Amino acid sequence: MSAKSLFRLRRAVVGLGAACAMSACLQNNQPDMDDTASTGGWALNLSNPPPLASGRSAIEGRYVYAPPDEGEFSINLNVGGAGVGEYAIIEPSMINGEAKVTFKYSKKKNLVEMTAKFKGLPYRPSYRKDFDESSQFNKHFQEVKNAKWQFWLMGTLFGRQHEQLYYSATTLQYIGTRYDYAPLGPKPALTPGSYFAVPAPVLQMICTPMFEGKPNGEGEVKFRFRYDRMEDAVGSPGVIYLLTAFNGCTPDHIDPYWTNSRLPNEKFMTWDTFLQSIWNGENIAVAMSAEPDPKPPELAFRDNTFIGWTGVYPMEMPKGFMGDNRSATGKIKPAVAGNFQVPMYPPSRRNLCGGGQ
Repeated sequence: MSAKSLFRLRRAVVGLGAACAMSACLQNNQPDMDDTASTGGWALNLSNPPPLASGRSAIEGRYVYAPPDEGEFSINLNVGGAGVGEYAIIEPSMINGEAKVTFKYSKKKNLVEMTAKFKGLPYRPSYRKDFDESSQFNKHFQEVKNAKWQFWLMGTLFGRQHEQLYYSATTLQYIGTRYDYAPLGPKPALTPGSYFAVPAPVLQMICTPMFEGKPNGEGEVKFRFRYDRMEDAVGSPGVIYLLTAFNGCTPDHIDPYWTNSRLPNEKFMTWDTFLQSIWNGENIAVAMSAEPDPKPPELAFRDNTFIGWTGVYPMEMPKGFMGDNRSATGKIKPAVAGNFQVPMYPPSRRNLCGGGQ
């Protein structure tokens, strides 16, 4: 490798590390911190997160949100929770209606029961996006017709779960994760020395079977999971989602990525995974997606990015409000009816490798 190439690589790695660290800060209000003497101050430490929180309030002397092993809690869902590139479904019936999910769990019985009740759920709706947000990693669909619905349960939320992101050592382009390459994925194994890895926070989620409400928008559905093995609708550990720079030279522009292959059995979450996310301040989340029935192979393990009601626990959105997705400011505003596709993140402001964008 030439001196110039080595210099570009070093700058890109530094930039990617900063971008991944910023992603942790943006997605999680309490990033993992490590007092690193060698830097003379605080530094993000993605590879060695601190010990798990107990979940017990030191002030109140009790479990305020979710007790361990056995308990129950509910999440009120809101509109407007779609991510970058996704289609936000915000129908008047949803704003005027309501949706609530309740989890009742018992480690002794090895059971998690989920009950969802809703009013105003669109019945077999059809939607079309404004632009194609597909990437070289994930094919997305521009239209869904006569859709049914799925719930997505997010057990980790850009906090303590990290994955190694692979970048080409020569082009500095993002080339995926270990789940894209043999023996876990369809691509041939990478050649040692041809890539480098950068750790980044991710979320992992599982889906329920598809369902629909009544034509009048009302409905109630129930799902059951094993406490010690949270399986999705096809019996897999689910999907991993992350945000990263696809170009190492422009690390301040990030794009979404989903795993496509079946995750290995070691990635099965338990209900304790969800509880620990609540206790750590990481939160858990629930989202609904409008899905084609049957689902195409590209969506075997991941969601169709037409997003309806969503909810976070315990950091709930106030009723009647929604995130200001279009501004990317993280602010909230009163919920207003009107479906839209969330814009992609703006182009990079600089190129660490030189030569413009």
